[in-house]
Amino acid sequence: MPEHRQPGFLTGISLLLPITLSVMAALFVAPIAPKIAEAYGPTGQYTPAELSFYIGWIITVPALCVALFSIPAGALGDRIGRRRLLIWSMALYVVVGVLPYFLTDLAHILWSRIAVGMVEAVLMTLSTTLIGDMFKGEARNRWLSAQTGVASTFAIFAILVAGIVGARDWHNVFLLYLMPVIFLAMVLAFTWEPEESEHLAEQREQGRWSDIPWRLMALICAITLFGSVMFYTVQIKLPDAFKELGVLLPDGSYDAARGGMMTAAASLFVPVGTVCFWFLSPRLSLKAMFVLEFALLGLGFVLMSVIKSPWLFTLAAGLDQIGAGMLLPTMLTWAVAELPFAVRARGTGIWTAAFTLGQFVCNNAAIPFIMGFTGAILPTLGVLGWLCAGAAALALISPLKTPQRSAA
Repeated sequence: MPEHRQPGFLTGISLLLPITLSVMAALFVAPIAPKIAEAYGPTGQYTPAELSFYIGWIITVPALCVALFSIPAGALGDRIGRRRLLIWSMALYVVVGVLPYFLTDLAHILWSRIAVGMVEAVLMTLSTTLIGDMFKGEARNRWLSAQTGVASTFAIFAILVAGIVGARDWHNVFLLYLMPVIFLAMVLAFTWEPEESEHLAEQREQGRWSDIPWRLMALICAITLFGSVMFYTVQIKLPDAFKELGVLLPDGSYDAARGGMMTAAASLFVPVGTVCFWFLSPRLSLKAMFVLEFALLGLGFVLMSVIKSPWLFTLAAGLDQIGAGMLLPTMLTWAVAELPFAVRARGTGIWTAAFTLGQFVCNNAAIPFIMGFTGAILPTLGVLGWLCAGAAALALISPLKTPQRSAA
């Protein structure tokens, strides 16, 4: 990058804000799912099965698209310029995000949500890559790790705001997708294309796929996928656990308001984990970080499986989320530190795909598979706890080496 331009606080904030758009994709829509069902159910336009299909996929398909398109997004960023593509994708995100406000056919809304997910893959991959490009050493690690805390904090805001805005008409929620216009203005004002990226785009011979350290990336992505499943278990399955713990209304149905409040309280511990990462990562080896993180995850899950008080259960979930808030930035900073500049966007796309895939594996494979043996969510959490304990033991005896604090 040019000598006279050094990235500062506003540069970092400008590149963190696009990460919140991935939270918007699902959590702005999930709170209004009952409203959509109420609007279309009595019309007879869709059968109950069709209605369930459309609503479920409208919520979840953006995350699937991120998993599928993050690697192509990274390759495109390496080829044509990372900031340039990020700017165009943010502008497109506003357009396709707001589109359902004007639509009534659920099939058309679903197609717009697929477009949101494809653009989101570009946003997540390239904003992360640009943080890696523009910041160096410990500053890079702090900004990369802040993504986890910012996203989880914004998730609470997204759920609350979507519920309020969509109370009268569920279409209104999609007007919230105009908010990224402010983020786009900040990216335009406080970031620039790294000089190396400009040179790369001018070359005929660009970074090769073989330049990616594939064996190391495979290990990083495998651990990331495992950690992502553990992270999303708390995010997705806590309502089921609270229902088993008796968080119910007088009529015997699940008390969504109380359960949502406790889930939000547990999620607030993710930024605590991020702060712990900032303090500990310069002082501990990679192996020691993994042992501590998996131990916290395991202890949290085991306590959750045996505690009967909902509020004590929430504290145990918070302990678990501290571990998750440390583990995910550990994986991301490790991955970025090992990636050469010429293929950094592609490598970041691979990591993003692995992390996002964890949401689907959690909800559609891992938890249902374990529950097939345990029969309920609380003992399933205990199984996850012992798996994390096993991961901590493996980390303790592994030959992992701390990556060099690269200045590249």
